[in-house]
Amino acid sequence: MLKALIAFSLRYASLVVIAAILITGYAAWRLPQMAVDVFPELNAPTVIIMGEAGGLAADEVEQYVTFPIESAVNGMSGVRRVRSASAIGLSIVWVDLDWGANLYDARQLVSERLATVRETLPPNIDPFIMPITSIAGEIMLVSLSSPTGEISPLQLRAYAEFDLRNKVLAVPGVAQVVAIGGELPEYQVNVDQERLRLYGLTISDVVEAAGGAHSTASAGYLTNVGNMEIPIRQQSRVTSARDIAETIIKYHDGVPVTIGQVADVRLGPAPKRGEASERGVPAVIVSIQKSPGTNTLALTSEVDDLLTQLEMNLPQGMILNRNVFRQSNFIDRAVGNVTKVLIEAVIVVAIVLILFLMNVRTTLITLTAIPVSLAVGLLVMDSLGMGLNVMALGGLAIAIGVLVDDAIIDVENVFRRLKQNTALPEHLQRRFTQVIFDASNEIRPAMVFATIIIVMVFLPLLFLQGIEGRFFRPLALTYMVSILASLLVALTLTPALCKILLKGGRDFKHQGESWLIRIVKKLYQPLLDLALRLRIWVLGCAGLAIVASLVLASTFGSSFLPSFNEGTFTVFLFSPPGTSLVESNRLASQVEKQLAQIEGVQTVARRTGRAERDEHAEPVSSSEIEVTMLPDSDQQTVRTKIDEVLAAIPGITTMVGQPIEHRLSHLLSGTPAAIA
Repeated sequence: MLKALIAFSLRYASLVVIAAILITGYAAWRLPQMAVDVFPELNAPTVIIMGEAGGLAADEVEQYVTFPIESAVNGMSGVRRVRSASAIGLSIVWVDLDWGANLYDARQLVSERLATVRETLPPNIDPFIMPITSIAGEIMLVSLSSPTGEISPLQLRAYAEFDLRNKVLAVPGVAQVVAIGGELPEYQVNVDQERLRLYGLTISDVVEAAGGAHSTASAGYLTNVGNMEIPIRQQSRVTSARDIAETIIKYHDGVPVTIGQVADVRLGPAPKRGEASERGVPAVIVSIQKSPGTNTLALTSEVDDLLTQLEMNLPQGMILNRNVFRQSNFIDRAVGNVTKVLIEAVIVVAIVLILFLMNVRTTLITLTAIPVSLAVGLLVMDSLGMGLNVMALGGLAIAIGVLVDDAIIDVENVFRRLKQNTALPEHLQRRFTQVIFDASNEIRPAMVFATIIIVMVFLPLLFLQGIEGRFFRPLALTYMVSILASLLVALTLTPALCKILLKGGRDFKHQGESWLIRIVKKLYQPLLDLALRLRIWVLGCAGLAIVASLVLASTFGSSFLPSFNEGTFTVFLFSPPGTSLVESNRLASQVEKQLAQIEGVQTVARRTGRAERDEHAEPVSSSEIEVTMLPDSDQQTVRTKIDEVLAAIPGITTMVGQPIEHRLSHLLSGTPAAIA
């Protein structure tokens, strides 16, 4: 079959070349439309249940909120494990499902279980299911600040919560937008007990009246009014604190008593469990999270377009900074590295081929294997629904150096046989096409078996389970598909190009071996003779080298992933447990200001405590500071200076990581082990 394939490629060489061009062009057109992400989807299907339980202590939250929810979802089919966290006023339950389970069916089942347990929970506690996203899906952190102080924290949070958040959520692909910092505005009714007693009222009367101040109720309709039907609408909408203050509670001695007569009504900040700042200035940090399978680069571009429009209409004195953290920067860096490797591989291969073969056309034939093989690999990934991520790009980077192997073997053998054929007397020379056919078939078995052996080395990675399988399977698939594509190219396109570009082989009549080949042979022949004479010693030394390498390898440390160069550091500050939000904010603010003064730092933004609707819940004693470096900064130098700043702070536990590494650690720590 492969012999027939080579014959077909030589017979219809022009058609094969045109097909290769079309495939490469189609792959180039599809590439911008493929989903791009940092990592493969690492989360097992997980349903996250969050419940706000204001006023309850951590042990009360666990007993009255978390435990009933856990009990309700434990018996669901397909549940792998149930994890939970209970803090002051907050309950989070993670329902981890089996790999491959249908997440949407599971969310429906969890919703049904929640409906049965709500009536057993304390009053005013309504747990809800979080949107379908993950910590690793946090694509951007955006800050809103007012360095001049013209905009109050209340106004900053109001704009972030009710304007910016709603508009960003309207972008297709955005799953969740969470704001932390500033002061979340709410209408506050501060009751005066003395005035309540004066009118014989209770707090319950005020609560009921305040609740009724903002409502809509059906009022029916009037019929046969001038041969018309008129709908009646009763609408009570609060637009200011005055509307609440003028709401009537009851009539006392025939005179209406309003809420404003027994309480002070104002617009004020809601109780908060988190703070945020940028370069030491109070700010609001907005986290934008994407839906699984969404193209990160395309979504980031759409969000950027929206933020550009919003910036033109920002209130005076308000500044929007979209460079606190951007996942797209890491992806761009990874794509840039692969592009760099591709360019370097092309240059190295071209130099080696020219030096060994001393022929430019054979070099061009060989180099075509790289883009065509990559194009076939990308199209196969696209057809399988695989997106581009760091691991898939890593597979391409590893494969680039091997993609030309089969083509080099084929071209070199064809080139050599053509030279030998032209050296024969004219009446003994075979047809040009026949020489190429025989030369390609001559090395075909070795080429095919070598490629299959390489592919089989990576085959076990496809059978890894759990998070390891999700992580390494794209790398293995990308590498294997690209290598098999290079074999196909060597069996079809390479012989076809040899027929078209080598011009019948007449140019090789007087061309001998290159000077480099002659030097290499002169050096290699005595070494080969020596190795054959001392073969026992050679094999013994090789065995000792293998044993020594295994012993040395056993001394190495191990980690799931290497350290990345993300361009951003995440500095963690842990105050002693029980530290108040005000004190944590003061301590972290001092550290933040010192970090902002480090040379090479572009942006410093901090989050202390937790935000509402955020599954990444931290106690108020914890702070995260994102330190973004300038593009030309040296990572190690900045890291050293960060360590110097942290070393001078007593009484606070610190840790330095990177944003994506940190989020990946959260995914990996979902384990039943005693220590994670």
